[in-house]
Amino acid sequence: MEHELIALARSEKTSSNKHHLRKSGMVPAVVYGKNVGNVAIAVDAVQIKKIINESGSNALISMKVKENGKTKKYKVLIKAIQRDPVRRDLIHIDFHQVSVKDRVHATVPVHLEGTPAGVLVGGTLAHLARRVEVECLADRIPDSLVVDISGLEIGDTLTMADLKLPEGVKILEEPAAPVVTVTAAERPEAEAEVPAPEEPGAEGSKEL
Repeated sequence: MEHELIALARSEKTSSNKHHLRKSGMVPAVVYGKNVGNVAIAVDAVQIKKIINESGSNALISMKVKENGKTKKYKVLIKAIQRDPVRRDLIHIDFHQVSVKDRVHATVPVHLEGTPAGVLVGGTLAHLARRVEVECLADRIPDSLVVDISGLEIGDTLTMADLKLPEGVKILEEPAAPVVTVTAAERPEAEAEVPAPEEPGAEGSKEL
């Protein structure tokens, strides 16, 4: 899904200016790439949060940069996000200008669907790869890879090679790397038998 975002070019790059932008509901940012160079911008905090919440950091964005009454259009991807360590507010974003004809690398989350048959009979599920690196055209980055694990039995392993990918998407991970495993649940060790204490008057004792 492609999103639209309006950005304002900014010439002042001081810390005080960035602080003022954040107070006014804007997020300081930069857009760079082979056709744009390196341009300091500011984007609306509400708009960019909505895009990130809907499509994550892999969202393809049609950005309109306004400067001195002129508007320039770019296709961009979010390259880096900086957040306040306490409040988690957005404090800066890097955008990378791309072409829809470019193949790009992206990290995509893996979402599991269903309950493995092996878990229903007492097995244990381990989700080992929660994100995978992929390569595809800039406008073909999937929001996530959804994996149906309901058919996995105890002892089964689902690997990178087993993932079903959208057309044109290639995984950049080792094919044999495990994504999900279902193993038998560990049984607690049997408690060691403790011998009962001897009772008074047992064999070996003598009456006086």
